[in-house]
This record gives sequence, structure tokens and C-alpha cells, in this order.
Amino acid sequence: MTPEEKLKQMNERNAAICAFYQKGNSVAKTASVFMLSRDRTYQILHEANILRARVKSTRTLHLGVTVTKETKQALKEKAKQEGKSVSELTAQVLKAMLG
Repeated sequence: MTPEEKLKQMNERNAAICAFYQKGNSVAKTASVFMLSRDRTYQILHEANILRARVKSTRTLHLGVTVTKETKQALKEKAKQEGKSVSELTAQVLKAMLG
């Protein structure tokens, strides 16, 4: 295969990747279907300038909490002391606060 043929084949594949993504598929699904890493898929979509803005997870949007690195570390240490996960500890504290 000549370099020109290879470039043409890559351009056709990248166009198919972009079209698949633009139909509403996620980057992860697009990567899976085309057997690429998510990083490579992001590169292709970025080069095409078609990446959709990332939306915060509903959990983050729902809680609306920003936690500092220090607080995260303190939570990890406290959870470890109590033999719980950070999520479990946080849920326990919130439940206690809300009655």
C-alpha cells in the first residue's frame, strides 16, 4: 500500500468515526466500535473539531459540592479508620446532618 493509499484509507476511517460520534454515540462506544483507544478517538474527534462539551455527572450536579484536596484526604483517612468507603462515610455524615 502506498503512503497516499494509506492516508486516503485513514481519512475515510476518521470520517466514519466522526459520523458515528455525531449520531449521538459516546466516545467510549465510538472507540469500542472502531477498536481504538478512547485517547485515540479523542484525538481524531479533536482534530475534526466536533467534540461535544462534557457534562458533569448527575451526581455532581445534584450534590453541587466542591471538595478540596485536603478534605478528600481527610475523608479517606477517616473512612479507613472506621473501615468504611469514602462514599459510605459521606452518606453516613449527610444522613446524620439531615436527621
